[in-house]
Amino acid sequence: MSLEAPEQAAVTVAHPIPRRYVALGLIVVVIALLGALLVLRQVTGHPNNTAAVETFTPAPASIMASLAHIPATTTDAVGATPVVAAGPITPLTATGSPALWQAAGADGVTRPVVFFYGAEFAPYAAAQRWPVIVALSRFGTFGTVGLMQSSESAAFANTSSFTFWHTTYTSKWINLQTVERYSALNPTGARYTALQTPTSRQAAAVSTYDAAGSTFPLLDIANRYVLAGSSFSPAVLASQSQSQIVGDLAIPTSPITQAIVASANEITATICAVDGQQPAAVCHTRGVSAARAKLRITPSR
Repeated sequence: MSLEAPEQAAVTVAHPIPRRYVALGLIVVVIALLGALLVLRQVTGHPNNTAAVETFTPAPASIMASLAHIPATTTDAVGATPVVAAGPITPLTATGSPALWQAAGADGVTRPVVFFYGAEFAPYAAAQRWPVIVALSRFGTFGTVGLMQSSESAAFANTSSFTFWHTTYTSKWINLQTVERYSALNPTGARYTALQTPTSRQAAAVSTYDAAGSTFPLLDIANRYVLAGSSFSPAVLASQSQSQIVGDLAIPTSPITQAIVASANEITATICAVDGQQPAAVCHTRGVSAARAKLRITPSR
């Protein structure tokens, strides 16, 4: 509905305003401004992630390059090795569905979909983004990824990670879809701020593989393989910054490397299973082959 043009106000005769009223008005304005500043200070200064505005900090190119170029000797040495210090890697499971989830990407080409459903406050989502980024970097290129930490008031507080909010990604083989349902901000202290809403198809995946709709993360590989939760405990990453975690990835015996790379190998094996084992240079490496054997995946589409 359009707004009509306002009527012209009748011309009135101006009368001088007594000075005492002007002074009183100025005092009221000053009090209002001070009150607004006090409220802003309380909202942004609360110790429990209560900033009211979501900000985006891009991950440094050096970190993204390191995740995309973990040495083949490391990925092959890890294979599908369990993390002894924090329990075994939780594998993706086959859904048993014959329906392959495909969708057109930004370029209009239809490809298998990799869907990540997360929340910035959740420590398990924070942990799982690491192997997801490593695995997807084998099939394409991230243009933008943000830095973040999980909520300081949840378990495994301040787990260093990334956010897929505003993420861009291009691939010849797959189409990535991501939803960060909630931020890590809690302005009222009662609930986290909603960030993104899933599409009807994405919501269907969530309702199918997470009936409660509150498991973060959910990773769906083209409706053929799914992981509800994290493949390893966020405790593996405790007290480590993004730079420290990346610096550890060159050490095959490190628990951090074993957790991230073993999970990335398994994600890679499931993607290869739905995209026709492409690219061959990725899908037929020793580390991915070990993950494929562990998951009992037959190398066919």
